[in-house]
Amino acid sequence: MMMSDIPQDLIEEILSRVPAASLRRLRSTCKLWNDLFKDGRFRENHIRKAPKQSRILMLNDYKISSLNVNLNVAPPAAVEFKGPLVLKDSHSCSQQVDIEDIFHCDGLLLCTIRNDRHRLMVWNPYLGETRWIQIFQTTTNSSSDLRYSFALGYQNNNFCRSSRILKCWHSIDPMMVFEVYELSSGSWRVFDDIALDCCILPKCGVSFKGNAYWLAFGQTVGLLLGFDFTRDTFIRLCLPQAMEFCYLNLSVVN
Repeated sequence: MMMSDIPQDLIEEILSRVPAASLRRLRSTCKLWNDLFKDGRFRENHIRKAPKQSRILMLNDYKISSLNVNLNVAPPAAVEFKGPLVLKDSHSCSQQVDIEDIFHCDGLLLCTIRNDRHRLMVWNPYLGETRWIQIFQTTTNSSSDLRYSFALGYQNNNFCRSSRILKCWHSIDPMMVFEVYELSSGSWRVFDDIALDCCILPKCGVSFKGNAYWLAFGQTVGLLLGFDFTRDTFIRLCLPQAMEFCYLNLSVVN
């Protein structure tokens, strides 16, 4: 039987069960397969059906490195360091990118760039795909007065995920301004009707089931603040009673 004789539905079913790392090697073998891997419906099936793979990425000295950790040995665990991953600047094919911070959501990494307030990068480390996003300043404050926070999530729409980026900044004014970037349309949208009386702690955000969560502090108490990318609304959750002078951290397990 020739490959062309195999029904397209069967090909998609087979490929949806191939590990993500192997899909990257298959992209160059067939243009139709490469186009299929970019299709949102196929990616949804692949997330559900493909074998789950564990990969540890570490941000060190403004570079992202890959680690292999073997937990099936006597402590301490065996760690294999594979060295920094190469990420090229879109403005220069030879210059590597310095990463300031990362936000992870279901295999995608949202990267803020060191000493660059005007661009973001979304990176798929398994497929080796990067997308650069322009940041526009929509306030009257100078850039030195702004401290940005970004989060990556997705909107669930008719069983199809649409990736989105939330941008907020803290200015001299205690009121925060919010924008959402739609990766499907490539456009920013400003929220004018959202006001929060709390402050998001930088570099403490996590993603869970497509929504973003941060540790935040109001006037008197700490809280867990979430953003629902489907409904464009914020979620407030109370934190357990904390001891004085304690440190808080946020993570997703299992």
